[in-house]
Amino acid sequence: MSSPFASMLRSKLEETDASLASKGYAFSILEDAWQEYAVTAQCFKDGASIGKLRLYYAPTKKTFRFDCRSIQDEQLCALLDVKHLSNSSKRNHTGLHAYVDGSYISGRVGFGLVILQDNTKIFEDVGSVNNPEYLEARQVSGELMAVGKVIQWCKQHGHTAITIHYDYAGIKEWALGNWKAKQPLTQRYAQFVALSGIVVTWNKIQAHSGDHWNEYVDKLAKRGTEG
Repeated sequence: MSSPFASMLRSKLEETDASLASKGYAFSILEDAWQEYAVTAQCFKDGASIGKLRLYYAPTKKTFRFDCRSIQDEQLCALLDVKHLSNSSKRNHTGLHAYVDGSYISGRVGFGLVILQDNTKIFEDVGSVNNPEYLEARQVSGELMAVGKVIQWCKQHGHTAITIHYDYAGIKEWALGNWKAKQPLTQRYAQFVALSGIVVTWNKIQAHSGDHWNEYVDKLAKRGTEG
């Protein structure tokens, strides 16, 4: 059956997947197991199946609850504590923030981004980079594409400033002119950011350090390489 809360349940599982990826866990929704207020997902540890969990949503309380009784993994059951997933792996973001990332897999480049308003996700995007001229830059072209998409979104929605969190140094350095843009891709990127009229506060974070939203956009970017 279909669920009126499918998008919320799916998003929560995707966030959970991103939060726990660095610990070797992954989750795959069983599309034939939807219920009105719940969904079931297959759980994996380092690629091996370890059972199934069910995620419930309570619309009156606007809260989520995990049922992991069929999983024989004490560490995962402890990590699935809602407080841990909703707080400890996320930074406290006030105002408008974005996370961006790029990925290169088997000759394909993907990008991913998420935009937050006061800690709440309000937009995300994922896609592939198809311009042959940019593919030689590999995942860097995906990172720059994601920043461009964020700035476009800001202009379309009347925002004049945003904090962008990134893990590749060139994102900031080319934009500020600290690195010389030698290739058409980086030259166009630097010019686009400079002329956008958007005031960007740049915040570099360490890749794969357990930051919730960094892991989240990493997953999105990898999905973007699938076409």
